[in-house]
Amino acid sequence: VLYSECLGRIIRPDGEVMTASEFVRYLEAAGRIAALDRHMLTLAFDWLAHHPSGDLGCNISVESICDERNRALLLDLLSTHRWLASRLVLELAESLPISALPTAGRFVRSVRDLGYRVAVDDFGTGFSTPEALLALPVDIVKIDGFFLRLGRPDAERFLLHMVGLASCVAPVIVVEGVETYAQFEAAQGAGATHVQGFLLSEPTLSPLFGGEIRPAYSAMLC
Repeated sequence: VLYSECLGRIIRPDGEVMTASEFVRYLEAAGRIAALDRHMLTLAFDWLAHHPSGDLGCNISVESICDERNRALLLDLLSTHRWLASRLVLELAESLPISALPTAGRFVRSVRDLGYRVAVDDFGTGFSTPEALLALPVDIVKIDGFFLRLGRPDAERFLLHMVGLASCVAPVIVVEGVETYAQFEAAQGAGATHVQGFLLSEPTLSPLFGGEIRPAYSAMLC
């Protein structure tokens, strides 16, 4: 296992579990998505402190990187927990527009200097372009599962080229969305170093979080 990825969940008073796709857009509209990033990181650091053999990945939004105040708060949090840096991967979770690349590049270099690894998430979709990838000094590239679901005869050739391009900038290439053995073999054949998806594990809740975390957001690992 390379690492487990933190997923945001809200548990409503009636016990219903809301996934990030159901509440993130409201936080974005309210300008609070950076606060969620910092909260999730705090939960991740708590988990790492209690699990000395575990490694986690945690998403970082564009707002946390590009807004000067939010970036300063985030860097303060990361600096305070620098002793856990070697076991936390920061995933650039949203598609970065070209205009944000210089700021993102400086952020990536700063956190890597602190000892954190950085991943580009969902590469190949939206604004996650080759230009963006080549501009960021990252450790891990995660290729969007879209390329496993193309449903066309030359789909494996597309995936092969995506993995090849990603391999030019990072030593670790993860293919996301692997749900079948055929998809696993396609990722392996394309040269990916790792895969992620329901074939390996569905999201699971750590007992530590279930018993000790009080805030409204809980973290789930997959």
